[in-house]
Amino acid sequence: MLKQDKGLRGVQASIGRVLSVIPLSPNQWTFLSVIAAIAAGAFIAINHDLLTGLALFALAALLDAADGAVARARGEVSALGGFLDGVADRFVEAIFLFSLMFLSWPVVIIDTKILLAGVLFLGTSMPSFVRAYAVYNRVITKEDAQALGGICERTERLIIIVLGLAAGLIVSMEYFTYSLILVCVLSLITVLQRIAGVMGQPKV
Repeated sequence: MLKQDKGLRGVQASIGRVLSVIPLSPNQWTFLSVIAAIAAGAFIAINHDLLTGLALFALAALLDAADGAVARARGEVSALGGFLDGVADRFVEAIFLFSLMFLSWPVVIIDTKILLAGVLFLGTSMPSFVRAYAVYNRVITKEDAQALGGICERTERLIIIVLGLAAGLIVSMEYFTYSLILVCVLSLITVLQRIAGVMGQPKV
């Protein structure tokens, strides 16, 4: 795992060096990722063009990765940049999930649009809220809050959803609905894990 992490960091560093010659600041790369996500959401919500929308969301993800790589390559890593990157991540994910609500999906146990709303609340919003609110109320330190994990964080959440969409496009869209059910359950567990983690930490 350590070798893989080093290899991934090496690839990111190489990408950062290549992109750093483009006259765009890291924050501008972040802004472009949101613009790409808005365009992707429009293709899905207005044109009902799922494939083009997914391609543009993939571009948004690449642009999102570029901001950090460029910042490290230029030595311009900053707290403000990290803040803007985190906010942009939530906007991109929310645009993605909201745009999917404009499509028709098969009903499995519960309406898929309700499941998408559940992912937005339990996955996109609550894990970050628990961490930030614990620090805001000085229940735990910022360092301890950053260490709070969970079974289904942003990366795992998006991987499950993307795999569900892929299975849906290839086999049946019911698989996408199943992936949302799984994400809702795992996200709820993650929220409970973080709450338990906050309660179990030494109080500030």
